[in-house]
Amino acid sequence: MPPSTARGLLSRSSTCQLNAHSSVARRSFTSAPAVLALGPQSPNYVEVPKPVQPTFPLKPRLKGVLPVPRNIFRTRGDKKKASDEFLNAATKEPSTIREHKGKDVAYQDYKLRLAETRRRNLKQSVKELHEREVESHRQMDAISTRKQEEHLALVNQPERDDERLTNPSVSKDIMDYMSGKLDARPPLKWIEQDIEIRRTRFQKMQQKKEAARLDALHTLYMQARDFITTEKQLDEAIDKVFGTPENPVTFGLTFRDSSPWASEAPPTVRDMLNRQGLLDDVQAGQKGKGTYDVMNDRLKKIAEDLTGGKI
Repeated sequence: MPPSTARGLLSRSSTCQLNAHSSVARRSFTSAPAVLALGPQSPNYVEVPKPVQPTFPLKPRLKGVLPVPRNIFRTRGDKKKASDEFLNAATKEPSTIREHKGKDVAYQDYKLRLAETRRRNLKQSVKELHEREVESHRQMDAISTRKQEEHLALVNQPERDDERLTNPSVSKDIMDYMSGKLDARPPLKWIEQDIEIRRTRFQKMQQKKEAARLDALHTLYMQARDFITTEKQLDEAIDKVFGTPENPVTFGLTFRDSSPWASEAPPTVRDMLNRQGLLDDVQAGQKGKGTYDVMNDRLKKIAEDLTGGKI
């Protein structure tokens, strides 16, 4: 019968354990390095030299935003904070020194020494901070001046001989243009012609606009006589269109009918636009405009063109 699965696994695991123990026991008496104990399947079986790569510690990310440091030497008066006048006024000596008596003499002496220490520390700290600020500004100015001088020296230095001798053939005009030494040239001939054409076109356009403005002003002047500007003119216009109880408006060929539908339909918006010449005159007869009206409008337009104004 074939062996059971549990017995086979147990036998194999025990064999591996025995082999492992025997290997450890054998290697404990040898001087060979432990790397040689790795099998061929290990990536470290073949020793490959690795370059020494320095590791830089990462700077921790500071959360938040630091406020802008204020100017500690700003004062409300004219005296500078680092001057002796300001410091003497800020650290005044006591006017009178009383002799303390009693049980708290040591404590009172301690308070006097503490006040003297505070006055001395204030004077010393303000002066040292002022010296530090002056020195830092001097260093920044020196660094800025040095960088500006280096930049100007690099910009104005002549071209190196190796670059000058190995440069490809470039014309002097292009080199002057690239270096900014090219003087202003007079405009070319075709540019002058184009400018003159554009100037003439602009003048013609301005003349057309001026003529259109004058024509619109003359038209307004001619049509202003029909404008209604007073109440009397408004009453007369209403009576003319709608009539009065004594003289009502009549319609028809004989002007005896009081209905506008007696002879024909009233003019529509299209008819009124056609009468003003805003629509085609080709089909004027079909749109309620007779031949007499068309000829009258044409003669009026010819007269306006001949006289140069509205009629």
